[in-house]
Amino acid sequence: MAMIHDVVLAATQQPEAAGFILRGIKGIFVAIGSVIAAVICAIVAGTKGRSALGWGLLGLFFSIITLIVVIVIPSKRK
Repeated sequence: MAMIHDVVLAATQQPEAAGFILRGIKGIFVAIGSVIAAVICAIVAGTKGRSALGWGLLGLFFSIITLIVVIVIPSKRK
């Protein structure tokens, strides 16, 4: 709890520190979202008979766009 207090105190005394902290938090959320999108893309691609690894890597870097594409493309399985 004291650590949070120290962070808030530093942010109020140094506005540039607040911006740095917020950028770090934003980066963490973006990274988590990218990993989640990559896993979902890999699962969807695998169920459609496509390369789970390839689509998962694409999902990691181009998250929402890849997710939309992998959902829309037709399945290779018949």
